[in-house]
Amino acid sequence: MKKIVGLIFASSSIAVPSNATIFPPSIPHIMKYFYTVLCFILLSASAFAQSSVQDSLRELSRRIDILAEEMERMKLGEVADVKYEGSRGLGPAAAKVYQLKKSGVSIAGYGEMLYENYTRKLDNKEPSKNQDQFDFLRNILYIGYRFNDWILFNSEIEIEHGSTGKFRNGKPIGEIGIEFGYMELMFSKHANLRVGMMLVPVGIVNEKHEPSTFFGTKRPQVEQVIIPSTWRGNGAGFYGEIISDVSYRIYLLEGLDASAFTERGIREGRQSGAKAFAENLALTGRLDFTGLDGAILGASFFNGNSNQSIADSLDNFDPVTTVFSVHGEYAWKGLEARALYTQVNQKDAAQFRKEYYRTLGSRMTGWYAVAGYDLMPLIVPGTTHYFAPFAQYEKFNTHAKVPEGLSKDRSLDRTIKTAGITYKPHPNVAFKIDYRWNANKKGTDNDQWNMAVNYLF
Repeated sequence: MKKIVGLIFASSSIAVPSNATIFPPSIPHIMKYFYTVLCFILLSASAFAQSSVQDSLRELSRRIDILAEEMERMKLGEVADVKYEGSRGLGPAAAKVYQLKKSGVSIAGYGEMLYENYTRKLDNKEPSKNQDQFDFLRNILYIGYRFNDWILFNSEIEIEHGSTGKFRNGKPIGEIGIEFGYMELMFSKHANLRVGMMLVPVGIVNEKHEPSTFFGTKRPQVEQVIIPSTWRGNGAGFYGEIISDVSYRIYLLEGLDASAFTERGIREGRQSGAKAFAENLALTGRLDFTGLDGAILGASFFNGNSNQSIADSLDNFDPVTTVFSVHGEYAWKGLEARALYTQVNQKDAAQFRKEYYRTLGSRMTGWYAVAGYDLMPLIVPGTTHYFAPFAQYEKFNTHAKVPEGLSKDRSLDRTIKTAGITYKPHPNVAFKIDYRWNANKKGTDNDQWNMAVNYLF
C-alpha cells in the first residue's frame, strides 16, 4: 500500500523526501495532492465542454441546412427534387405536375431545333425539289396546377416553327396550339377520371413525344403517317391499373373528319379539339403490361365513324375508321429498343372516292424497329453522359389495299433506314445526328442527313 501511495504522489509531481513517512502523509502533502487532482478535473471538464460546444454547433449547422433545403423546396412548389420519369401515359416533363405533394403550380417543357439537308437527286436520278432547311421545330410549355391531393389540371401549350407571323405561299408557317389540357380526379390507383383535351393513347410516340426520350432527329414516320401524331381530341375517360403490372386507358373522344383524309392517310382528319365536329364520337384505349424487368408490352386501338357532316347530307356514307397497334419497349443496361406494328382499316373507301375524288386506302400498314446502345459506361465508368449509336428501320404504306377497280400509288409504299448518334451531356439535353435512306416503290424519294438539339425541363 505504501508503494502504491508513493507512486500516486510521484505521478502528481509532488516531491516526497526520502526520509519522510509515506503513510499517513502530512496535511501539507495532502493539500498539494488535492490541488493537483482538482486542476486535472477542471482541465478535463473544460476540454469536454469545448468538445460539447463544437458538437452542438455542428448539429445546429446541420439542422439549419436541412431547414434551408426544405424552405427552398417549398418556394419551388416542392418539385426541387424532380425525377424525370414518364408516368400515367405521359412523358417525363409532361408528368411533372404529379410530383407536387400539395397545392401549387408546376411548370415544365421541352423543345427541339432541326436542320435537314437533302441530296440533290432523287432515286430515279431526277433533280430533287426538297430544299435544305433549319427549323426551330417547337417549343413547349407544360403548365399544371394541383388543387389538392386528388384534383389537378395539366396542359401542354405548343409554339411551332418559331413564329405565327410568317407566311409562305400564302399559308402561315408557325402556329400556337394546345396539345392537351384536362382536369383530372384521382380516385384510386384503379380508376382516375380525365375530362378535356387528351392525347389519343395509340402507339408509343403519340403520348410520349418528348424528343429527348426517343432516338432519331425526327419522330418515326410510321407514328406520323399511319398513327397521326400529335393526335388529340376533346372528351372524357378513365385510366388506372387493372391488376399489378397491367395498366389501361379508355377515352370517349371526338371522331376524325373524313372530308380531310387524303391518299397519304388519315392525318389531316385530326380535329384537334378546335371547334371539332361531334356528329360521331370515337372510342380509344390501350393496355400495357410491365411485369417483365425492363420491358413494356402493349396494344392500343381507336374506332369511330369519321363522317362529321350533317347527318343526312351524305347518303350511304359510313366511313368507320379503325386503328390498332401493338408495341414493345425494352431497356437493359446500355441497351434500349422499341418496335411497333400498326394498321388502319377504313370502311367505305370506295364511297369516299365518289364523294371526294381522292383514292383513300382501305388498309394502311406500318411498322418499325429501333435499337441503340449507350457506350459511355464502357468508356468512362460512372459518368452521367450518354453516347449511343442507333439504327432504325421503318416500312409503311397508306395504299396497302385500295377499293377494287382503283390503282395504288406506288410512291406511298415507303421504306426508311436510319443510322445515327445521340449524345446527352445531361439526361435532359440531347444532340443528335443521323442519315436517312428514304425510298419508295416509285423511285421518287431522296436521302437526307439531319442534326437536332433537344431539351426538356
